[in-house]
Amino acid sequence: MKSELRQSILRVARALFMEKGFESVGMRAIAQAVGLQPTQVYRLELSKIDILAEVIIDLNGELIAQLPDVLKTVKGHKALDRTCAYLLALYRFDIHYKPLRSVGAIYGWSWNATYESAVVAQVMQFLAPVSRWMGDEGLDDIPARCYGVWSLYYVGYRRAVIHGGSAEECLAEIQPSLKMLMRSNPHTSF
Repeated sequence: MKSELRQSILRVARALFMEKGFESVGMRAIAQAVGLQPTQVYRLELSKIDILAEVIIDLNGELIAQLPDVLKTVKGHKALDRTCAYLLALYRFDIHYKPLRSVGAIYGWSWNATYESAVVAQVMQFLAPVSRWMGDEGLDDIPARCYGVWSLYYVGYRRAVIHGGSAEECLAEIQPSLKMLMRSNPHTSF
């Protein structure tokens, strides 16, 4: 029962956050939407930040489940080309969920260690194809490069959040840096 109730709360909160925005939705609105009092939600040990974290983790899980289909659309022979195509697909997904993704990035710093560990594990799943492509090209320092790719990804995503940019504009924002990051020899040019 508790698990079902928790899932109902998360489902309702996600819909409310998407429709009205995280800041505009209070615990009272979430509780009322599932027929509860706010204190009943708090008894489940869920704060609004916890609800957001669990919604983001669920959202990441949905994207991870779609990765095999996403990877079928990735074209190119070079790691850079594949990575660009892959990030473009991720941007399209994340732009669709911008009301959630943008606040997830803002409030992620306040999540507890359990949520943080879950998100980091999911990020590693997102980066696994990029890591393989880099390995196929014999690039060195792959873990560091992957963290760089993920950092750049969020730099590009700001184009959508702040300026209403498209997935293509997000990718264009980071492509010069991505090219440098994925060079096999820093002294060669593209």
